Amino acid sequence: MGQVLKISEAASIAMHALILLTGKKNEPVSNLRIAEAFSISANHSSKVMQRLLKSGYVSAVRGPGGGYLLAVDPGKVTLLDIYSSVDGKPDTSACLFGRGKHCSLVNCLFSELTNEADELIEKHLGSVTLADYIDEDISLIENSTIEEKS
Repeated sequence: MGQVLKISEAASIAMHALILLTGKKNEPVSNLRIAEAFSISANHSSKVMQRLLKSGYVSAVRGPGGGYLLAVDPGKVTLLDIYSSVDGKPDTSACLFGRGKHCSLVNCLFSELTNEADELIEKHLGSVTLADYIDEDISLIENSTIEEKS
């Protein structure tokens, strides 16, 4: 069976990067460290971080020792806010074929299930804030052997 929950890689990176920055408080984290922490390309990480910068979730510190800082109150930003800023409003079309396509069945096989799942996911993402992760052991950078590259 394929993956039921579909969150884009960009939205997932955004959520994880902001959680990482939440734990770093006022310590800038470079794009390279973010990319290596999540085993993604620095180019992809950079594109996501630029979107977060434009959305006001992070600020950038230039120069040696620079990087990204969380620019929002972690208690006021939900995972749904982050998801929506990267991927837009969640698609709640009930049909697994997606919008603009349809099967010939009068009653959709999955509409009730997908509607319930969509509501549950949206409710969960909307109830979890970045602050909920402040006390988490964010060992992505602390326990790694990442060396800053000049």
